[in-house]
Amino acid sequence: MSIRLGVSLFWLLLIIFELETTQAIWFPWYFHRYGFEPHSSRHSGAVNAAPAAGPGKGSTSKSNRGNTATCPPGYELKGSKSISPNVRLCDDNPVVMQLARLYVVSPERIVLLLAQPLLTESCDEIADVLQHIHSATSNCVLADDNIYGKLTNGLMYYKDQVCDGGSGSDSSSSNKKRCASLNDAHNCLKELRTDMIECEAPADWYEKRNATKVCQTFNDVLDCYYTRGAMLCGLEAARQLRSFAGDSMKRAMIYPCEVNKRLPKVNDPMLISGTSVNGARSSVCGLLLAYYLLKAL
Repeated sequence: MSIRLGVSLFWLLLIIFELETTQAIWFPWYFHRYGFEPHSSRHSGAVNAAPAAGPGKGSTSKSNRGNTATCPPGYELKGSKSISPNVRLCDDNPVVMQLARLYVVSPERIVLLLAQPLLTESCDEIADVLQHIHSATSNCVLADDNIYGKLTNGLMYYKDQVCDGGSGSDSSSSNKKRCASLNDAHNCLKELRTDMIECEAPADWYEKRNATKVCQTFNDVLDCYYTRGAMLCGLEAARQLRSFAGDSMKRAMIYPCEVNKRLPKVNDPMLISGTSVNGARSSVCGLLLAYYLLKAL
């Protein structure tokens, strides 16, 4: 066991020291298995990306750049017809590094930003991250199915709806009402952070190839948000949380999943607590009445 552990640690250290500082913090096994080139430059044809990080590094060669086997599941370039062969595809590593600042590694982690202790400071950092991503992608395009581009779209929606008060072009009066409701419930949502993390699906669930399973998992996460939110913050806050989570997560996913309109059955804890208080008061009054009646006899 100790020998096996020692070998594993040796390979891990070998990978990390071969990487640049900015790359070493982000999934070393990914670069070890799929090479050091940007994801886009593994594909011939519609690519004009930066070369690999140094000669001889990585396992990718010119002979296999067009082979989707050099990409992990869910990252294959699907050759969107909307991208001209002469358009330069972006190196998505800078996008990855910016998203890592906010720990945005999945659609759920965008929703989890609602539970940050201070929304104003969080929004300032989100704006800075999006500005850096814009600068890194201003002279190129990300493929339509690039997962990091999708996560960026979800983060942009969060900024518009939460940080900017739902003032974007795709916002409506109901979205502004939802934004106000989420801000009002922020103190409760902060306490919901652990529950929201427990609602998260297994890693990389949104990258699976089975669209039916992906969309089922998507709705399971939303229902978990609603159930946990209703128990702690009330039904109204839970509805707004589920609605926002559905809209933001859809923008951060490749598959166009529909939100299940049927809500899980949850008793309103506010009504339950009110009923309990009234019942307790009635019991106390009954006991006092019985005491004085017995005393009078």
